[in-house]
Amino acid sequence: MGGRTALLAWLLLYPAVLFSADKDPLLDGLFDPGHGSVTLALQMIEVNEFDTGDVDVDIGSVSTRSAYVELEYAVASRWLVKLGLPYIKKKYDGPARHDPLKLVPPRPEVPFIDDGSYHGNLQDVLIGVNYLLATQPLQIEPFVHAFIPTQDYPHFAQAAVGQNLWKVETGVEATHLLPFSYWYYRLLASYTFVEETLGVNVNHFRLNGELGYFLSPNFAVNGFVHGKQGRGDYATDFPPSQRTDERWYQHDRTSRHSYLNLGIGADWYFHEDYELFGSVLHTVWGDTVHKVDWAASLGITRYF
Repeated sequence: MGGRTALLAWLLLYPAVLFSADKDPLLDGLFDPGHGSVTLALQMIEVNEFDTGDVDVDIGSVSTRSAYVELEYAVASRWLVKLGLPYIKKKYDGPARHDPLKLVPPRPEVPFIDDGSYHGNLQDVLIGVNYLLATQPLQIEPFVHAFIPTQDYPHFAQAAVGQNLWKVETGVEATHLLPFSYWYYRLLASYTFVEETLGVNVNHFRLNGELGYFLSPNFAVNGFVHGKQGRGDYATDFPPSQRTDERWYQHDRTSRHSYLNLGIGADWYFHEDYELFGSVLHTVWGDTVHKVDWAASLGITRYF
C-alpha cells in the first residue's frame, strides 16, 4: 500500500491518458531523476498465540509498537533507489519467557528482555533498488532489497525485535488499473536469501496480493493477502527437554515462520503531494510463527 496506490489515484484524474495512451507519461514521470517520496508509518501489533502448524498455543501477550521511515528517489530514468529504517519496541507478558541464564551453559552476556517491559531497538536498514520495466498494460517493477541489521540486537526473546540476520530479497511487483473501471490489483512475488545459522537454510518465498477500488478519484479502499512460505525448523523440532542448548538459543533464526495474513486498508490522496494510508490485518494460518491477533498501521507519504 502507500505510494503505488497514490499513483493510481493520480491517474484516475486523467482517464483519457489512462485509457487511450500506448505509453503512460505519468508513470514514466514518477521515475524521472529527481522525483521521490518520504514515508513515515506507525504500527501496533498484538500477539497472544504461537501457531505450531498443528495447534495454536496460548503463550501470553506480545505487544509491538514500531515506527518506519523510508526514502525513495529516482536516480536515473526508470531507476528508483530506496532507504528505510524501522524502530521497534516490544514487550512480553506470559509464562514462556526466554531466559539466557537457563541455557546450558548460561549466557549472562545476553540481555534478558522478556521481563514485561518494553524494550526497543533500531532493527534492519533497508537498501534497495527498483526498475520500471514496463508501464503497459501492467506497471512491472523488478527489485532487489537488502536488509542489514543496524546493530547486534538480542534475538533470543519473545520480545526480540528481529532475527539479527542479513537478508537479500529479489522479486517483482505488478500493478494494473483495469480499463474503464475504478478497480485495480497489485501482485508481488519474491524470494529472500537469508544468512544461515547453524547451517540451516531459512530462505523463503513471499507472495502478496491486493484488490482495490476507488470510491472517488483520490480515495481508495482495498483488501489484501500476505503470504510467506519459509524453510527451516518446525516447532516440533524443539521438544521441551532440549530447550536449553545452542539450537534452542538460535531457534528464532532457524525456524520457518510461515504465515498467511488477511487485511483491509484505505488510501487517501488528500493533496497533490501528500497521501495518508492505513490498514488492519490478522493471521489466518501459520506454521512455527507468532499468530497476529491484530495489527494496525497508519502512515503518510510526501512526494517531491
